Amino acid sequence: MAKLRHPLPVRLFHWLLVPTMLVELVTGFQLTNFSPRWGLRNVSSAKKLHFAAAYVLTALFAAYLYGRNKAEIVPERRDLGSRLKKFLAYELFLTPKKPEFPKYNPGQKLLYSLWLVLIPFVLLLGWLLYFPRFFQKWIHLFGGLSNVRRLIYLVSVVLTASIAGHVYFALTNSVAHLKSIFTGRT
Repeated sequence: MAKLRHPLPVRLFHWLLVPTMLVELVTGFQLTNFSPRWGLRNVSSAKKLHFAAAYVLTALFAAYLYGRNKAEIVPERRDLGSRLKKFLAYELFLTPKKPEFPKYNPGQKLLYSLWLVLIPFVLLLGWLLYFPRFFQKWIHLFGGLSNVRRLIYLVSVVLTASIAGHVYFALTNSVAHLKSIFTGRT
């Protein structure tokens, strides 16, 4: 019998998060530099879709913090030592032998931990822009609305790059691990 790798709640969270993040990133970049090529008629429709997705992302992230065992995704000291060296040696083609790791390798743990920081940070910044009068003091702490927008843009670029890396590593890992995000089992 195949081993359970991703229980149903984890898979549901993942497949709700994927389109939500995609909508957030596309509409966010649209708000920065609008183009009708992406199928949105105007900036107003991009803004409405962006903030609807922000509500969903906020709810998903709150559910994630409540329900997920974060111990399996946060790097331990040993993940940052020899395990990280083995992971990098394999990923940089310095060794042909793929190292064995527990459920998540050090790269995944670092990436997921990065998301645990970046997603709430960008949500906070987004809510500052959504309610600027209510959060005037916070906006002032960041140096004004233009700095908040710059930070959101920078975090969005980092998130986009990290998601691209996540997809690359998922597609270049074992087929059984790739299938497990759909079926739950390896």
